[in-house]
Amino acid sequence: MTIMRYPHVCQEEGSLKVEFGPEMPGANRQPLWMVLDFGSSGEVVGVEVIKLVFDTGKRALEIVSQTVPTAGDGPRYAYDEESDCFALHLKPGPSLDQKGVDGSAVCDEKGRITALNATWEVSP
Repeated sequence: MTIMRYPHVCQEEGSLKVEFGPEMPGANRQPLWMVLDFGSSGEVVGVEVIKLVFDTGKRALEIVSQTVPTAGDGPRYAYDEESDCFALHLKPGPSLDQKGVDGSAVCDEKGRITALNATWEVSP
């Protein structure tokens, strides 16, 4: 039996999935507009979502806040309640490029985000 450590980040060419907890039966996908930040070698170093709680519900960050710290050198998150802006820093380093994409939040039956997904077109 494999024990998953969260957050679990899986990036392939043109897609990203960040898991904060196991996906349970009955999970639903909520469409989200997000901005991806790319580092020097094209890897995603961050994700920003405006109107996160408006789009997903007031319990959205309950699992994220239990599995991702708000400080440190590794993955961390920040949330500004006044502007309803969420930022997830996946790797250290500057953002050298950004791309706005249609993504989604996977939410459990209580409306808590268990994963974020994004896909984008890769330039040749």
